[in-house]
Parts: sequence; structure tokens; C-alpha cells
Amino acid sequence: MDPGHGGDDTGAKGAKGLKEKDAVLQLAQALVEELEASGMDARLTREADVFVPLWDRARMANQGGADLFISLHLNAAEARQAKGSEVYFLTLGAGDQEAAEVAAQENGETPGTRRPDPDNVVAGILDDLAQEAFLRDSERLAVAIQAQLNRLGGIKQRGVKQAPFVVLRGAAMPAVLVETVFISNPKEEAKLKDAAFLKKAAQAITQGVRHYFASGEETSRRKADEAAR
Repeated sequence: MDPGHGGDDTGAKGAKGLKEKDAVLQLAQALVEELEASGMDARLTREADVFVPLWDRARMANQGGADLFISLHLNAAEARQAKGSEVYFLTLGAGDQEAAEVAAQENGETPGTRRPDPDNVVAGILDDLAQEAFLRDSERLAVAIQAQLNRLGGIKQRGVKQAPFVVLRGAAMPAVLVETVFISNPKEEAKLKDAAFLKKAAQAITQGVRHYFASGEETSRRKADEAAR
């Protein structure tokens, strides 16, 4: 589980001053509780207000042998009435303009730019290939989570999309990024300060994960593990 931003990287900020980095950490902690209550093992890429480089987050999941990677974020828009949830999975291309702008915001970049792997450009290419093998499973996971978030009261359906999120590259497992609500919308910002709403959002995401695993389809990771035996 990856709470986005952290440390000096505050992410988006609501009209009443709520910072994305703080709200997603609280949501992530609620989500860990719900996942573990469902019998799953959940770990966080950060447990405090610290910054973890984007390229390191998926690698932490890889090193921990995670089956899924979920990065939690909050959306923002100039139109304060924008509301609802969006679940993304990776595209290795540019994606459409709106999705590319959302990715640029979360990547800490301006639209049209792409930050190379700071360690090794070749490693970045291998990261792309690693995630490409899981795109179909990532889409299934995104659809499962979005379906449950659509049920969450008062949240408008915005749909599953693809975008070039740096944090999803290199994840050797199905990986999605969840824009839970619009922190730029005062009503949705207020919900994020409500522990009961955070619990409901965490329960919705957990149900999505459970439905994904219950779908009966083998994931690429499972197939790879069985082939290696």
C-alpha cells in the first residue's frame, strides 16, 4: 500500500488547508486495517510524514514479494465542483491529455515531460517491460476497485483510465493508482476529515481487492511462480 506524497511533497491542498499527503496516509492506515481484517497482509511504503522517491515505492513492493501494488492519492481540479473517484493503471505511452495532466501532477512534472530512472536508464526500460506483463491484471484490479468506489455514497463514477504514472512503473505485479476523491472540492475535502468516511472508502477498496482475487482468473505473477517451480 502506497500513501502518495509525503515530507516536502505535500501533494494537492484543499480550500480549508487539508494536505493530500496527510489525508492519504490516514486513508492508507484505515485500508491496512480493513485488508488485514479480511485476512490479507498489507504493508505501507511510508508510515509517517516522510518522502519516499517515486522510483523506490514499487521496488519496495517487489522486494517484499507483494501480490498487488495500490498507490493512494486525491484528485484536484480548477473546477471546484469536480467530484468522484478515478482508478488508473499504467500506460507506457502518453495517454490522453486529461490523464496525462493528472499523471504529471502526481509525478511532480509538467505535462509532456518524463523523468528517467535516476540510477540507470536501462533499468527504467526493464521496469517498463516488467509492468507491461501485468497490464491486463492491473486493468482487472482497477475495474474491480472502481466498481466498489462507484457504490460509495455521493461519489460520481468517473471511470477507469490509463496514464503514465512513474510510481506504477517497475511494479512486478498488478498495480493501480486510486484518486479517491477531489480534495479541491470543499464537500469532498470535508469528507476526508471524517474517520467514518475514510473507513467506508477503505472498505470499498478492500471489497474491490477481494472481488479481484475471487474472479477465478490466474494473475501473471501466479503463472510465473508456478512456471518457476
